Amino acid sequence: MTAVDDTAENRVTATTAVPTFHGGLANLDDEHSYWIDEVEGAVPADLEGTFLRNGPGRQRIGDTPCGHWFDGDGMISAFSFRGGRVHFRNRYVRTPKYVKEAASERIEYRGFGTMIPGGWRKNFLRLQANPANTNTIVHGGHVLALYEGGHPFELDPASLATRGEFDYDGGLSRAATFSAHPKVHVRTGDMVNFGPGVMGVGRRGPKMCMNLFRVDASGRLVDRARLPVDVFPFAHDMALSDRYALVFVNSILFEGMGRVFLGTTSIADQVRFAHDRPMQIAVVDLDTLTEVRRFETEPGAIIHVGNAYEDGDEVVVDGMWAGDFAANDALSDVFHTERLGGGSFRRYRLNLRTGAMSFEQPSDTECEFPTINPAVAGRANDWTYTACSVDNGANSFFNGFQKVGIDGVEELVTLPPGHFGSEPLYAPATERRGEDAGYVLEVVYNAVDHVSELHVFRAADIGDRLARLTLRHHLPHQFHGFWHDQVLLADARR
Repeated sequence: MTAVDDTAENRVTATTAVPTFHGGLANLDDEHSYWIDEVEGAVPADLEGTFLRNGPGRQRIGDTPCGHWFDGDGMISAFSFRGGRVHFRNRYVRTPKYVKEAASERIEYRGFGTMIPGGWRKNFLRLQANPANTNTIVHGGHVLALYEGGHPFELDPASLATRGEFDYDGGLSRAATFSAHPKVHVRTGDMVNFGPGVMGVGRRGPKMCMNLFRVDASGRLVDRARLPVDVFPFAHDMALSDRYALVFVNSILFEGMGRVFLGTTSIADQVRFAHDRPMQIAVVDLDTLTEVRRFETEPGAIIHVGNAYEDGDEVVVDGMWAGDFAANDALSDVFHTERLGGGSFRRYRLNLRTGAMSFEQPSDTECEFPTINPAVAGRANDWTYTACSVDNGANSFFNGFQKVGIDGVEELVTLPPGHFGSEPLYAPATERRGEDAGYVLEVVYNAVDHVSELHVFRAADIGDRLARLTLRHHLPHQFHGFWHDQVLLADARR
């Protein structure tokens, strides 16, 4: 178990003496593989498959903290469900950054907000490293660790060992970025993704674009397209309906990138929220990867999206909206920030015939990380699950989750003070059908005991916790998860 010193990582709130979320930022340097024996309740027998999560496992290199939460080394956590038991394994993605810095125990690479010690000469023309730390997906026979600032890294499904950087047989150019939030079309099996790029140089400098990619069900990159944009935007997530892809061009800009290349500042320091620039939503025809219509609304940012579907002339899409990017400042100093929260749940209606745009807010709770039953993706869904930041007397991180229906919040689960949640993930039952007939999985950091737990809830009634499984150690706060309906790891099949 990783020890936690009596510094920022072990702080308590000033008013409650309840531990904050900071202990969950401590490194987990060891890699484990074991069956979880400490179980309260019972794991459903009809829950079988693999729950994969990705996120920074190391936020400190030697004695030096990373300059941004986005820069920590990617660590895959795998929970394998089989026969009413759960096997846990964690393994670091062996990126060049991880391999070199694990050996030297000092910062050797630039990150989104991390600079190499030594001033501009050490950082001159050095681009940010790819820590492969944001998401994981299983598609076309490949298990991929994803990071939007570079290529995926392929993992061995039986062991999580890193096979290496993955470029779809040369389909991704060396400079291509591949977002951490691809979407798989339920009907076709195609995976659609995007990444910012350059499509030439004009009188005013580089012409920016969003590169679009289509990967067929067999794992072949079969189609590419470009979506012109007039700025270098911060775009993180997308959505698919049955016929369309929706790409969000947020009011978050990267400016002064010349200073970044000169090595005098980090990328994170050059991020600006443009209060005078509308947020855009581009609607792209999936058959041709050409833009159908672009909508503009008030300045804002949607970092994570839920489901999208068509309703007559309209496309409906759920997004977690924020009117600024204050989160960037908090994440740049994550060891000391007092609070991390979410945004507003907005359901947009985009009329492709008239160009009209409207939205409603089905939940007033501050929330993030929307997830659904993936079987209903692209068509009208009844339920969405989100992480929540609620007032439980120690509100410093996501400390609950909710089930949101068509007409508003159906249920809200609040964790005890000193317990901090994560992105909820829907896992289907093997023997039952129905949108909420499965389960919701939630990884919880118990700051009181400095251990992490896996909670299993009944999706039809998230107030009904069926099982709590306690790990032998803490699990650093991670970003995103993925459910695969097969038991992947060899250790879990023995």
